[in-house]
Amino acid sequence: MKENREDRFTNNLWLSWMGFIIILIVWQIVSATNLVDSSIFPGPISVLKSAIIDVPIRRLIQHIGFSLFRVVAGFIIGAVTGVIFGIISGWYKKIGNILQAPIELIRPIPPIAWIPIAIFWLGLGESSKIFIIFLGAFFPIYTNTLKGMFNINPELLQAGRILGLKGIRLLLKVAFPATFPDIATGIRVGWSYSFGLTVAAELIAADNGLGYMIMHARELGQITVIIYGVIIIGLLNLFTDFLIQQIIIKRKLRWYYITTNV
Repeated sequence: MKENREDRFTNNLWLSWMGFIIILIVWQIVSATNLVDSSIFPGPISVLKSAIIDVPIRRLIQHIGFSLFRVVAGFIIGAVTGVIFGIISGWYKKIGNILQAPIELIRPIPPIAWIPIAIFWLGLGESSKIFIIFLGAFFPIYTNTLKGMFNINPELLQAGRILGLKGIRLLLKVAFPATFPDIATGIRVGWSYSFGLTVAAELIAADNGLGYMIMHARELGQITVIIYGVIIIGLLNLFTDFLIQQIIIKRKLRWYYITTNV
């Protein structure tokens, strides 16, 4: 069974990369045959050549480093608070009822709408950027954690009580571990949202980062750099999500993936 799972994972990985390569080939053909004006939709080869000239590798690495720092900082704060609030809301019903209305009021508001408030509250430094990314991570992680708490099998809790567990010990040893699959889903969604908000967060008086690179290229009319930056963000999200799933989540939830035959 283990070999079959590994073979299936390898095949899926190859198919995913094959799809990416096909997209690049079709993109290059469309650009080379002038089906679309290459000045507004340059091909991947033109994008790569121009981007390397306009954005040296050393500068690109610096942009990536600043963006990753903001994403990781905002995500960690959002993940920790999202899990804590989700656990508390699901375990202590009265507290959950008190928190439900304020959180549901704020949750639909797009994080980008908070940019003016973030500037007023936190200024133009790193704190305001991290705050915007935090909002993107918090809500999906909170929602999935709360869902996990609501979906705990009552038999698990009953078994814990039979073994003498109650109160906070029952929460930490039975209820909390039972929510791990849902928390894992929230973490992956929250991580993607955090990356998606990088550009918005770096609109706040940034002079570095991938979002700044894209917006600066827009001002200079460098469409190749814009496309290059968008692709870099997508690839970084893809790679880091893969690391989160394979190295962290599947190791911690090996029992879950075995029983669900994932």
